[in-house]
Amino acid sequence: MPKVYVGIDVAKFKHTCCAVSEKGEVLRESFDFGNDREGFDLLMKTIAELGGRDEVAIAMESTGHYHLLLWRFLASKGYAVEVKNPKVIARFKAATEISGAKTDRRDALLIARYAMTFGSSPTALPSYALSRMKSLEREKHRLIRDRTSLYNRILAILDLTFPELVGFLGEKSGAGRDVLSSKTVRWLISTHPSAESVASTKAATAERLRSMSKGSFSLVRFHGLRELAKRSIGTSFPDEEAELRQLLAECDSIDARTAAIDAETAPLVDELCPQIASVPGIGKSTAAMIFAEVGGFGRFDSPDKLIKYAGLDVNVYQSGTVLKHGRMGRKGPPILRYALFLAAGKCRIHCPEIAEYYSSKVSQGKHRICALVCTARKILRMCWGMMKSGEFYTPRTAE
Repeated sequence: MPKVYVGIDVAKFKHTCCAVSEKGEVLRESFDFGNDREGFDLLMKTIAELGGRDEVAIAMESTGHYHLLLWRFLASKGYAVEVKNPKVIARFKAATEISGAKTDRRDALLIARYAMTFGSSPTALPSYALSRMKSLEREKHRLIRDRTSLYNRILAILDLTFPELVGFLGEKSGAGRDVLSSKTVRWLISTHPSAESVASTKAATAERLRSMSKGSFSLVRFHGLRELAKRSIGTSFPDEEAELRQLLAECDSIDARTAAIDAETAPLVDELCPQIASVPGIGKSTAAMIFAEVGGFGRFDSPDKLIKYAGLDVNVYQSGTVLKHGRMGRKGPPILRYALFLAAGKCRIHCPEIAEYYSSKVSQGKHRICALVCTARKILRMCWGMMKSGEFYTPRTAE
């Protein structure tokens, strides 16, 4: 049973530590220690003077990535650490303090008193495999976001150099940014970045487009594109054409890196969460995002708590005879919600059980976005059940 509670306020270059007894008495006034070897040695010396490993409970806030190094260091020394959401500490402060003053030293004392008040619940340090999966998927998410920005810039330039192009290609390839996901389209734009250039293309270009698109870009379609280019109102300058080529090269680089990430993530999914990937419509990349952002399904003893953590719960306001159901919570990891909505969109196409559930919500009069949110909740419940039981997805048999 802990007799000493240590609170640490984390920052980039230094941290602040304070210790209180089980009765709330300050045993060690708040002091700063550096985020370096000398600082960590000072912290270890201070904690050792307070008591043994079983007598000391350590708590800190989850502060970006700055707390990870200290957490790993303390874990390597055999100490259990409780990592709390900063919002929880902020609410504890609002409930116990009237003053709005804020300093690192006051925050360290506040964290220590929070641990003393509610007891110690050590947070398990994520395994290397889980940490690696999370790092890879967050990198991929950033790359996808960067690629979207590149697509937007490419489309902006095309609106000047060949404004009719996207609409023409969209007849077969989709519209807007979806057009640029085609390698055939990218090659066409990189080699012929203006309407004037497309208008002067030869038969060799037509054959290359037909071959790259596996016959989708036919000779008739090519002639239609060339005639459109001859009538185009677009104008271009050499610097815009050079920028287009550079942007497309960056897109190719991002695609290569995301493919490498998928290849590295696949065996981690097979090791940690093959059950999630067994659901039709959930690929290994989406399964990795879900599992990594949840951070271990064992942390949640019910699917409702997991849904609340994901920010898919509905805010409820009740007072007297008034009962209102508000909007979605949206307080959890945004990448987790992104992955769940992505899974919901795919599963309603590839998984009959999910498709039936989605259709039932739409038939009840719910908006398609609302129905998609309900579907995301159902998928999260399924993932929780499969990870708890260790069983893979089994299609529901017709009654």
